[in-house]
Amino acid sequence: MRDTPLKSHLYLCAGFVCVGLGVLGIPLPLLPTTPFLLLAAFCFARSSPRWHRWLVTHSVLGPYIAAFREKRGLSVEQKWRIAITITAVLSVTAWLAPLWLGKALAGVIWLGSLAFLYFTPTARKLPE
Repeated sequence: MRDTPLKSHLYLCAGFVCVGLGVLGIPLPLLPTTPFLLLAAFCFARSSPRWHRWLVTHSVLGPYIAAFREKRGLSVEQKWRIAITITAVLSVTAWLAPLWLGKALAGVIWLGSLAFLYFTPTARKLPE
């Protein structure tokens, strides 16, 4: 069954919104990247094969989708990039927080995020 043009346009718009949120989630520790990119891939698959192909073959965004599809986990490079970004953002947050409760909350989020990264499967390098 073919989607109506209105439905197709709605999926396309939702796909772009999800890509935007996914890109914002790369540096922001509390905004998840992979779920938004997976939702964007779904929306693009329902609306535009061209944009779907662009997303899954994108040099930065595509690996998030591929790792999920292949159940490989995150690469070591992705884990380091995420850990450094989380540490930088939450350090600034803790430094700027006026109350000790804000500083403590930033520390708890930081520890929780790093624990999540530690227990997330690490993708093995494939032989070339």
